[in-house]
Amino acid sequence: MAWRTLHFLVSFNPAMDSTSRKFSNLAVQIRSCLILAVFVSLLVGCSQYRTSSQPGIPPTSVSVSISPNVSQIMAGQSVQFAAAVSGNTDSLVSWAVNGVNGGAPATGTVSSAGLYLAPSNAPVAGTVTITATSVVDGSQSASAIVTIQNTVAVSPATISLAIGTTQQFTATVNGQANSQVVWAAGGTPGGNAAFGTISASGLYTAPSVIPSSNVTITAVDASDSQASATASIGFFDPTAVAAHYQWLSDVANAAASYGCTDISVQQQPTESITDVIDRFGQTASEGSCLVLWPISTDPGVIRYSFAWGGTIDGKDILFISDVSQMRIWNGEAATGN
Repeated sequence: MAWRTLHFLVSFNPAMDSTSRKFSNLAVQIRSCLILAVFVSLLVGCSQYRTSSQPGIPPTSVSVSISPNVSQIMAGQSVQFAAAVSGNTDSLVSWAVNGVNGGAPATGTVSSAGLYLAPSNAPVAGTVTITATSVVDGSQSASAIVTIQNTVAVSPATISLAIGTTQQFTATVNGQANSQVVWAAGGTPGGNAAFGTISASGLYTAPSVIPSSNVTITAVDASDSQASATASIGFFDPTAVAAHYQWLSDVANAAASYGCTDISVQQQPTESITDVIDRFGQTASEGSCLVLWPISTDPGVIRYSFAWGGTIDGKDILFISDVSQMRIWNGEAATGN
């Protein structure tokens, strides 16, 4: 090489004049530059060799995507995630929940195939992060957010209560009895005089006056305000119910005392009175009695239909109802009872 030739000339001519010494110094500088250039060339070559040839060195074009990226499930349920790796033939990923490989009981677990199983109770935060990380390039990953809610149920779900009485409600969270719920009646925590009141333990006291509509009882999970369940309460006045059954008894007694050979009780919340009478007249025998049931089948609602009597196809038919007082009519005379 050139620098070796220059080095030879300098080494074997010790009697050099000043010009020769200058030439020698120049040769040393050139040699140093050549050495530096060779060194830099070797470094660049090694770097390129490692990047293109050595295994385990990831390319910079790797990227990861995950689907679905947002999910909402109930505690104990599962959701399947899928990850896609681009920029490399190695598509393997590792899965983690909130940064923990494979997850943990408190936050849920995720399998090597991306199947996430939520914990039996929703975490305090209400959400967890599922992360898929490329195995070939650990700096590349993608994440999804899972919102987890508890499942709440209230028992009894529907009930009819007498005004002024009490009813104990119970709540379960994720299938387990749970007293840590917040109770409300008619949308008001703890209830009020109009809708009835409910204690922290779920003991409900009905109002003294029947509300205009059914009252909704709500139980909200104390640890998850988004998780709740409801129950519906209908109401009746015990006095009105007693009057209802007394009316039925009076009808039976009146019909029997009048000599009815048969008593037909007809519910007609969806039929007109004319329809009921026509149908009864087609099958009724002489001396039969038709008792028109209240329009509402709810014993707490006392609304009776009208009724009348007469002769149908030559047969005396007796129709009974309650219009302020019992009326029995056989087509000839009206008798008050």
